[in-house]
Amino acid sequence: MARLDQIYHLASPASPPNYMYNPIKTLKTNTIGTLNMLGLAKRVGARLLLASTSEVYGDPEVHPQNEDYWGHVNPIGPRACYDEGKRVAETMCYAYMKQEGVEVRVARIFNTFGPRMHMNDGRVVSNFILQALQGEPLTVYGPGTQTRAFQYVR
Repeated sequence: MARLDQIYHLASPASPPNYMYNPIKTLKTNTIGTLNMLGLAKRVGARLLLASTSEVYGDPEVHPQNEDYWGHVNPIGPRACYDEGKRVAETMCYAYMKQEGVEVRVARIFNTFGPRMHMNDGRVVSNFILQALQGEPLTVYGPGTQTRAFQYVR
């Protein structure tokens, strides 16, 4: 008998070493977890916010990505458990919106960092910080012309 008007679905490992450690658990969190949250939102009439990811674009061929770009994905690659899990989660959200009238929002979050992040989480900001603290050159993948968006959370 929960009285809710908003649900924030933030559950999922986002660090590549963490989500690749147990790919089945990552897939289940992003699919079954989303399905459970959508069912709850439907039952109580709440709006659902899904924390998605820029990884739904895969290895993009377009920079920066806009909402009309569908991505360049590898559904069986090493990161697919996270990328495809989030893609399915987004698809379920919009299917529930169209079929069941559930109000949904999807936020594709890019490069989150903050004071409680793990230094070896394999993401760009922690890699930069770790390399800088160790006096190493910062690793920039690709030609260095790509753009990045960062989100700080405290």
